Amino acid sequence: MKKGIVTGSRTSGGKLVIFTRIPVFCAAVKLGDEVIYDALNADEPYDRRTHVFYSDSFPSDGTVLFMYKATSRSARIRTCAVGLADAEKTDRESFIAETDNGISPNGETRIELAPGVEYIALNCADRHGLPVKIFVLTVEAGSARLYTGTPDDGFMPKNVRAKVPDMIAAAEKNGVSPIAAVNADFFDMFGDSHPAGLCVKRGRVVANGFSDRPFVGQKRNGEYVIGTVPELSGGLSELETAVGGLELIVDDGKLADIGELEPFSSIRHPRTAAGITRGGGLILAVVDGRIEEYSNGASLVDLADLMISFGAQRAVNLDGGGSCVMYIKTGGGMELQNVPADLVRPRAKLIRKEFDCLILTA
Repeated sequence: MKKGIVTGSRTSGGKLVIFTRIPVFCAAVKLGDEVIYDALNADEPYDRRTHVFYSDSFPSDGTVLFMYKATSRSARIRTCAVGLADAEKTDRESFIAETDNGISPNGETRIELAPGVEYIALNCADRHGLPVKIFVLTVEAGSARLYTGTPDDGFMPKNVRAKVPDMIAAAEKNGVSPIAAVNADFFDMFGDSHPAGLCVKRGRVVANGFSDRPFVGQKRNGEYVIGTVPELSGGLSELETAVGGLELIVDDGKLADIGELEPFSSIRHPRTAAGITRGGGLILAVVDGRIEEYSNGASLVDLADLMISFGAQRAVNLDGGGSCVMYIKTGGGMELQNVPADLVRPRAKLIRKEFDCLILTA
């Protein structure tokens, strides 16, 4: 698989599907004298990372000209023409080697938030010496409860979002005692705000009870769980809390079968993840990114390596990018620990409105 802005393309029946690393939406692609406008991944509105262009014919490889919505600039890039059969044979070891950035810690700060609950702030660097900031919560089995934060702490309709600190405050008004919180599920930012995966709050299914995406949550008996709905032997009635993710990144203590051709997997983004240890403990992690002099983010391989290093037997990636936040309880109340990086304004420390969050309670 060649490196570059485009990670793969294939043609079928006059349709060109391009998997692109471009961090802004494409308006059009030009091949020769032909300009073709794209359809932005209507089947997956939550992350919109695949662009589909329609035309009678396309070259198997060549130079394409992308014209952006966000800027008048254009950029010539070379496509990586990967046939579907070849894509399925992508060398997994090469993919891992290319996207493992060798992130390792060189300093840390630890704070006990409650018995069995520890907050760890890690100063790290990758193999090139670029900085990476990582924030981790480790929770021993049975040491804390999980709670689904929502706007106004309600069972909200569509088209309702709120910032994570506002969800925390709403939960506090209803008697919840938060000690930490992270952002949760992917959601439709460009439509009705609905989440991509399962959402369970106080034992009630709020959204997507039939979702096939993995989730992280807590059963009524206090057990932390990462899995899918079909894996629940007792069905959804087992769950007290659950929020959805995109895919498993760790399974049985090893790197899971992540989407190797998807740029979402290989590009270094801000990331949020949840994991469960062999002993039934919980790990929540946030990696900052998109601010080169401060923190450079992580690929999914990097994120999986991080979770495995903290003992995760299973882990799922939650919403990332500008959604990533981690709050912990300090003497001044619930305080933001990381620096959220919006795609358009990466240094603006923008707190995004979201569908739900995951609150750790005493």
